[in-house]
Formats: sequence, C-alpha cells, structure tokens
Amino acid sequence: MKISNAKFGFLCSVPGVIGLLVLLLYPMAYNIYVSFLRYDNIHPIMFNGLRNYRWIFSSSDLYHSLRVSTIYGLGSTGLALGLGLVLAHSLHRITKWEGVFRTLSILPWAAPLVISGFMWRWMFSTDMGIINHLLRRLGIVNENIEFLSRPYLSLISGMLATSWSYAPFMTVLLLAGLESIPGDVYEAAGIDGADQLQKFWHISLPLNKHQVLIASVIVFMFTFRTPDIFFSLTGGGPAKFTYHVGLFLLNLMYRYLRFGRAGALSILLFMIISGFVFPMLYYGIMKRSKS
Repeated sequence: MKISNAKFGFLCSVPGVIGLLVLLLYPMAYNIYVSFLRYDNIHPIMFNGLRNYRWIFSSSDLYHSLRVSTIYGLGSTGLALGLGLVLAHSLHRITKWEGVFRTLSILPWAAPLVISGFMWRWMFSTDMGIINHLLRRLGIVNENIEFLSRPYLSLISGMLATSWSYAPFMTVLLLAGLESIPGDVYEAAGIDGADQLQKFWHISLPLNKHQVLIASVIVFMFTFRTPDIFFSLTGGGPAKFTYHVGLFLLNLMYRYLRFGRAGALSILLFMIISGFVFPMLYYGIMKRSKS
C-alpha cells in the first residue's frame, strides 16, 4: 500500500506523541489533584478545596517572587540576546576554522545552571573573586565590591551569570537564521554604499526577526521558571531580593513540606507561562510560515 509522505510522517510520529502525552498529562493531572488536597506530611491527607489557591494568592511572597522573576527574566533575556547577536554575526563572518569557533561558542551551554551558579559565585566573591581582583589591578576600584551582598548588584550578577549560560542557545538559533539570508542581499547593499551597521539594521535584523522572537520567548520562559542560578549563587538573598518564584516553590515542597500548596503554585506558574509564551511562539511560527 502506497501512502503519501505526509501520512507516513504522521504515522511515524504517533508513538512519540503518545509517549510524550503520557509523560506530560499524567504528572499534570496528578499535580492538579494534589493542589486540592491538604497534603503536608503532618496531618492526614484530605480534600482541601480551594484553600491552597487562596493561601497562595494571599501570600506576599508570591507577588514579590513573581516581580523578581519577571525582572530577572527580562534582564537575562535582553543580555543573552545582545551576546547572541554579537556571537552569531561574528561566527557568520568567520571562514577559517569556523567549526572550532562554533564549538567553543556553545561550551557554556553544556554546563548545568547550578554548576554555572557555583562558578560565578566564586568569580563574584568579595575576598577571593577574580572579578574584584581584575577591577583592582586595572585601577577601576580601590576596594572590593560586594556583588552578592548588595540587593541590586546580586540581581544583576544573577542576570550576567544566566546570560552567559543562555547566550550559546541564542547564538545557535540566530546563526541558523543568518545562514538562510542570501548573500546577494548583502552584496547589493554594499554596492549601494551601506556600511556594516546599516546592513545589520536594515537586512540582518528584519530578516531574522522571527528567530529573535522565538529565541527570546524561549529564554524568558526558562529564566522565569528556573531558579537554578540563584539556588547556587545567592540562595534567594540578600533579604529575599533574589527570591525567585522557583525558590518559593522549592521551599514549599522541600523545606516546609506543603505539597498541596506547592501543587497550587506550580499550576499557577504553568498558567502564567502558558498565557504569555504560547501565544508569542504561535505568532512567531505562524508569521514565519506565511512569510
């Protein structure tokens, strides 16, 4: 029996889709079930109605951690996008040993965020950090800077560490978009007298805007929900200034053993991320398919 390529591809993807749905739907359904229970490892487990959700919405830690996560996510995404644009355009112009340079550029992506956090914690150390050492040797500062003890500096330090980890992901997506732009477009612009900055602003960026959108949304989603950097970098301090919403969730689960409240918070985070990320990704993918 002969079938079309589209039907054959659909049939080949069915087992993987079924397995993915099982791995996603069962934990999600169980999490929703737990969010309606009084499940704290102390009292008997019983149905709790909407009390867990009411507690979450009445907690000041929720709004503070959401604000921290939003600022951190936007800042980290912006820095990673800037680094990714620079790296992608630099790698796009390299013709000799391009494989070596491209491999080196994605190495930070291979390191887990927790490990990266510990590494940057040493680098930002007040007494032993390499950053303070270099700043003093260059004459920029006269005394060590407390990067992880001052509120705003600790948040900015987390953004810098995170952007270093996610910049390779940005670079890969943006470089793929740059490779798809015909070289004749740049040659025509050069004949018309356009310099490199004008080529970037009027050719590279507009023709690569869908990759920029998709990469930015994905990185923001990861940084908004993932507290790994702050888990190892600051632990949420000082004075909860880097208290990421993911740390709030981890504390409910493992420190306070409030599994029902943790389930309610995780469902709320899923709804927030889905309400923002999925429409943006759908818009970017649909606009690209129509163009």
